[in-house]
Amino acid sequence: LAPSIAALQDGEYVSPWVDAVRDKHGSWQLPQYPCEIKDLPSEHPKQKRWTPGNYEEGLDNTDLDDHNQIREWGGQKMWEGDRPPRDWDANRFPEHVQALLRVPHMPGQPVKETFARLKALDPRPFQDKYFEEVLRDMVPEWPALLRRAKYAESFGLHSETEPSEWAGQEDELVPAAYPTPRPDTVTICVGIAGYDGRDGPPTVEIAGAEYDFLEFLYARDQEGKLIQVVPFPNYGMNPTAFHTFSFAPPRGTSSITPFACFKIRGAWRGSPIEWDPEVGSDEMQWFTEMAPELRLQLADRTKLQPRSKAQVAAVRPPRGEKQLLVLWPENSWEGNAAKARGWDEKGR
Repeated sequence: LAPSIAALQDGEYVSPWVDAVRDKHGSWQLPQYPCEIKDLPSEHPKQKRWTPGNYEEGLDNTDLDDHNQIREWGGQKMWEGDRPPRDWDANRFPEHVQALLRVPHMPGQPVKETFARLKALDPRPFQDKYFEEVLRDMVPEWPALLRRAKYAESFGLHSETEPSEWAGQEDELVPAAYPTPRPDTVTICVGIAGYDGRDGPPTVEIAGAEYDFLEFLYARDQEGKLIQVVPFPNYGMNPTAFHTFSFAPPRGTSSITPFACFKIRGAWRGSPIEWDPEVGSDEMQWFTEMAPELRLQLADRTKLQPRSKAQVAAVRPPRGEKQLLVLWPENSWEGNAAKARGWDEKGR
């Protein structure tokens, strides 16, 4: 549990499955930990093992005050002072926030209290050991990665049937997508799984690509919209031959096409797979219900569905603002810059 406590102090997320064990049937079970309160008598009601996320109301949230009387702690308050403001109404908050506010303070048990608050916010990670390994929303830097993907694709897309000068390396360059036993999850990958560098190169060697590396792996839907992207680092002298990640696509997705972008060998497209449009991620509902203006920016107009095409057609471009003329001194920096822009436009 020590690494968990250290991570909590650093403000990082800690999985409740850190010390999980399998039962006799092979199923993963949450671990159990001893009481955090030191020097507690063995006969004390709190002196028992606990499971992350669970606590006992009326026991774990009690201690003794200065007069040796039992004191019971409540949930987290959102105001200063002892009394709530007159207009206080917890029901105005989302349900998961209300559940968080109901979790009481547990004196002497900070890790137990933290796990209880995490479970109140979202119980799903406590029910599924691999929940956090599945991406359910776009990574925060997806707009920048999308621009990089478009730039890489502007030089041409390679595929298994059109490998260009990289013929013979298709097995390590063409990405693949496939469904998983989880009904809402798809996995995309690229490379050769289980490859051992001591066995020699994974495919044929081509001069100039010895230290090439995967920049990012991504997927597009039936309209060409980016639905997930994950960047990968450069491992230098120790290249990695296989990359993969799993994600829950947004609702409305009927087709998923995997893509991979390498630093030297460019962008590659894999074969698309079909997907049930009724199955998807709750966290990406914003994507399913995106405004027509955003759809116009993300989608390929030639692939738009009839309904989306009608919405996009109704979008009117913003009215342009008239640029006012500015007179700069002849030998000022601004004046010289304006001259340079004028020469550039004439040269075009």
